[in-house]
Amino acid sequence: MQLNIIISILFLFLTSFDETIVIDSVEYKIPTNWQGKKIDKALVADPKKLVQLPQENTFEDYRIYLKKEARDAFVKMADAAKKDSVKLIADSGYRSANFQKKIIKRRLDQGDSFEKIMKFVAPPGYSEHETGLAVDLVPSEIEFAKSKAYAWLKKNAAKFGFVETYPEDVIPSTRWEPWHWYYADKDN
Repeated sequence: MQLNIIISILFLFLTSFDETIVIDSVEYKIPTNWQGKKIDKALVADPKKLVQLPQENTFEDYRIYLKKEARDAFVKMADAAKKDSVKLIADSGYRSANFQKKIIKRRLDQGDSFEKIMKFVAPPGYSEHETGLAVDLVPSEIEFAKSKAYAWLKKNAAKFGFVETYPEDVIPSTRWEPWHWYYADKDN
C-alpha cells in the first residue's frame, strides 16, 4: 500500500512539470507558482446549479453567481458586516475555465506577455472561481487591504466559513490578493 502512495506522489510530482494550456493554438507552459494547483474536476461548479447574489451585494448591478451554500454564507456575512457599518460588495464570483481563457487572450491581444499575465490571472483550470465558492470584493486591488471591509473580514470571515486564499507573505511566489475570499466551510 505504501509503495502505491509513493508511486502516486512521484507521478504527480513528475507530471506537474509538463502542465500546459493552449490559447489560440499556442501552447503555454504553466508557471511554477501555479504548477500542481489545478482545480480538481470534482470541485468545478455546475453552472446550472449556481445561484445569483442579491444585487445589493454586487458592484454596479453585476450578475454574480456562486454555489448556494457560498451565496447564503456570503449574504449572512454581508448582513453582519452591515451591522458594523461595513459594506461587502462583490465584483466577481463563478468564472468558467473558458472565461479565464478569454481574460488571458484579451491581455495577450493587448500586448502583455504570458508570463506577466500569469502574475495576475490564474490559468484556466486553476482558478478557485471555477468552484463557485470564491468571491472577489470591491475594490479588487491591493488597496482593499487598507479598507474597513478587509479589517472586518480578517476578524470575522472565518465565522461564516470564508478564508483569505492568498494572504500576504504566506505562500511563496503567489501574489497577495486581500480582496479574494474562498468559502471553505460547507457545513456552516
